[in-house]
Formats: sequence, C-alpha cells, structure tokens
Amino acid sequence: MVGAGGQVAVRKIAWLKGIGRGTRWLAVVVLLASLCSAGLARADDDASVGRVVVFGDSQAQGLAGGLQRVLIDDPRYKVLNRTHPGAALVHSQSEWLAPVQNFVDKDKAEIAVVMFGANDRLDMRDDDGKYIHFRSDEWRDEYAKRVDKILTALTGGGLKIIWCGNPIARSPQYSADMSYINDIMSDEVAHYGGTFLPLWTVIADNQGQFTAYGPDRNGVTERLRNDDGIHFTAAGYELVAERVISVLPSLQANEH
Repeated sequence: MVGAGGQVAVRKIAWLKGIGRGTRWLAVVVLLASLCSAGLARADDDASVGRVVVFGDSQAQGLAGGLQRVLIDDPRYKVLNRTHPGAALVHSQSEWLAPVQNFVDKDKAEIAVVMFGANDRLDMRDDDGKYIHFRSDEWRDEYAKRVDKILTALTGGGLKIIWCGNPIARSPQYSADMSYINDIMSDEVAHYGGTFLPLWTVIADNQGQFTAYGPDRNGVTERLRNDDGIHFTAAGYELVAERVISVLPSLQANEH
C-alpha cells in the first residue's frame, strides 16, 4: 500500500520522464530536498521528541555541543543551540535577553538549559546608567534582576528550566567569583520553580579540587579541561552533558 505522500512522489517521478536529462537531474534534486524538508517538519511536530534549547555564553556553547553529540542517536530529544559565546549579563540585553525572547516569541521547546557567568565578574551599569562595582550590594541586586528577566521570559513561554552553575576553575580567585555568582543564580532560579544544577565538582579530584584530567564517558583517562583552566574539552563537555541529561526525565514527567 502506498500512502498519500508516496502517491505524490510517484506522480512527480512519472512526470520527470517527460523532460530533458539535465532538467531531470535538477528536478530530482529539488524533489529529494522537498521530501527531506517534509520529513524534518514532521520530526519537529512529533510530540514524542523533546526539544531542548540551550542559551548562554561560551560554556553554554560547549555544553550544547556536548548534548548534541551525546544525544545524537537518542530519538527522544532534539537539541537547539541558541548560545552566544561572548554573552555576559553585565553587558547589553541584546547579548543575553534578546536571544531568549526571540526564541520564545518565534520558536518552541519544552526545556531550556541556561548557563551564564563565565564573563560576568566585571563592573557594570544599571538601567539608569549608574556604574556599579562587582561584588557590591548594588551589583548583586542588579545581577539578580537580570537573571529574573531571563527566567520570566522562559517561564512565560512555558519552558521548564535547567540553570547550570559554573564549575570550579584552576584559579582560586576566579573560582571564588564563580561561587559568588552561582549563589545569586541559585537563589533566583528557586524563586521561579526552576532546577539549578550545580556543576562545581562535575570534574574534580578526590578532594573536590580542580583537575584537568580524569576518566571520560568510556572510563579512559584524558584531558577534560582546556588550557585556560575554565572551559572544558570536548570530552569534558560530554560529561557535563550527561549530568544535564540525567535531569531531563524528571522534568518531562512533571509536564504530565
């Protein structure tokens, strides 16, 4: 039995017999492209496929790639990368809020994975243009407001939220600053009913301290952190991705 889509394809192929060879090859390419597009559209509309969108900075970009590689053969999920490597909440809203709002307005997903903070240990200006210093009470309040804007946009769009904390780094001072920022984000995410996912020791030694090497997904010891002591290697991001993936089923269960 041939379905409706197959009947259309058969009619189109029969039509191809009546045209020249050069034109025929071009028509074949167009036909195949249209059929592939239809297949992708059906996949996007498939309610059984959970769409996971990733927002954030360079750490989030690496995580998005890790998620795509780990889930490449898993039909349950489709990962959408909407990250911006240089994004920082201490910068303009065009870097961190606009991508989120644009997605919510024009696209769809069930779960949002968010990761910011790597570029945020800087002074900034508030909405009134006042210069405020990193780690001051004013800075903390302004930073929390910016986190809230992202959370408001995502919850308003009906997305479940996994907000990833920043991991320990090689530099003690950088690590201390990331811990400070993590605390702010964790508090705000809790207010919105999201899931804050700590990644502080996702890759660490037996004492919970920074290490650049460790077992990968297959148990083979290799480099997991980049030379900057902040970012991960591809193998490291895949381990982070597995931590995120472990949370997905519980969020999907809460949708029903």
